[in-house]
Amino acid sequence: MGRVICMINSTPDGFTDGKYATTDEEFYEFVHGLLAATGTVGFGANTFELFQGLWPARLEDPDAPAYQLKMAKALHDKHKAVYSSSLKTTTWNNSTIEPKVDAEQINAYKQKDKKGLLTIGSLGLVASLTDKDLVDDYYFCFQPLIAGSGEVRLFDKLNLDATRPLKYEDSQQLKNGVHIIHYTSVQ
Repeated sequence: MGRVICMINSTPDGFTDGKYATTDEEFYEFVHGLLAATGTVGFGANTFELFQGLWPARLEDPDAPAYQLKMAKALHDKHKAVYSSSLKTTTWNNSTIEPKVDAEQINAYKQKDKKGLLTIGSLGLVASLTDKDLVDDYYFCFQPLIAGSGEVRLFDKLNLDATRPLKYEDSQQLKNGVHIIHYTSVQ
């Protein structure tokens, strides 16, 4: 049975800008574990365009580290769904554009024969999925720095009518100082 999994990089002061993410071989191995458990990677338009500009080019880069090539290949092969009402075309292999977050369509990822949906970043999408009570697992990846400023704060775009309780599942500390906390939704 598939699950909707959201992976969110954040500084302790709540900034989620990609420039603050500490990504090394160990971090990518963690992400590979999440990718292996899912069939589709979901993105908002901004994160999708950033990734579409970055990862396909890595496949052609002879100087890219092996762990980045592995990530580029994994993302190339996975189905990617970008949730955007403004994006009209994509050039990234195996990508589709979804004009809105539809609960019925998202719940289809949770069916017995499906492998689920993973979001990487894409805070607007995470907020929408959270608002609709569609998220099963959250992985908060706390980066080892105080940013002090940034473009986006964690859940800036979320205004819930009621709290969403979470259950602590586990955590892990990476050698680079990133602390990953896994929670599941209590429903």
